Amino acid sequence: MIGATDRLTGRLQALSLRQLRGFATVARLGSFSRAATDLSVTQPALSALIRQMEGRLEMPLFDRTTHMVALSEAGRAILPHVERLLATANHVFVDMRAALANERPAIRIGVMPSAMAMVARAVAALDCEATAPFVQLSDGRSDELLRGLGEGRLDMIVSAAPTSDPRFESQLLVEDDLLLVASSQHSLAHGDIQPWLALAGLEIVHFAGGSIGELAAAALLPHGLVASQRYRVDQVESLYGLARSGLAVGILPRLYTQSIEHQHGIRLIRLGDPVVTRRIMLLHHRQLAKEHPFAAGYGMQLQKHLASQAGSPA
Repeated sequence: MIGATDRLTGRLQALSLRQLRGFATVARLGSFSRAATDLSVTQPALSALIRQMEGRLEMPLFDRTTHMVALSEAGRAILPHVERLLATANHVFVDMRAALANERPAIRIGVMPSAMAMVARAVAALDCEATAPFVQLSDGRSDELLRGLGEGRLDMIVSAAPTSDPRFESQLLVEDDLLLVASSQHSLAHGDIQPWLALAGLEIVHFAGGSIGELAAAALLPHGLVASQRYRVDQVESLYGLARSGLAVGILPRLYTQSIEHQHGIRLIRLGDPVVTRRIMLLHHRQLAKEHPFAAGYGMQLQKHLASQAGSPA
């Protein structure tokens, strides 16, 4: 005997991409007439399409009034999944066209800004291979990247933000250690590594918010150190300016400092006892190997390449 869950699964699998696109467009525009124009169909045809979809699911997807159209509870529940399915389908069609035209398959990777230089170097190195895919890189905040991954707009992301989302799995790419940023004339600038306790009595600046601010504050706390109340920064250039002037010393992850290592007036010093790191992860959907095997294989190549470079100077 077929259970209710199995029957619902069967009805969902019977929905067409045309119906799903119609539903998502009405939800996005909040109007059947505007959605019909956007989809280049007549309004009666679109209304019939949605009614067919609702009839198949045996539940309303929109609450309709004379003046407005709003998603029903069921509509709100399935919308993010429909958007992800449509995004995945669009990418699959692009990949199918590339395969038929003997073009390289596309892989879409979102990267947090501080890791972009590292990832771009790796992509450039891997791009030399004859079978390399067509890699598209875009940056964004961690929450934006996670949303893009969840909605299917990205195949994988590089992020330091932890997530407990059961849809995703992750692999470690690199450990990114915290460094001291100081004026080249500062007394601490003459060693290769300094203990955290050496910062006692100094004005210390780090980002006030976000995961980096939380990591730096947690690293300072066991040593009785706190961030400066006199100098507060949320931008990298501001931190560099304070450090270069000698008014304060800064704390940044190594990946943030790659653009300043050779700048005049600034020295980067490793912080130890203990070394504090953040984990840079590669995240993707658990079903990536089935949904996009080229991307899954490329993710493994990217991970191996970055692991081989981990011991190199930043």
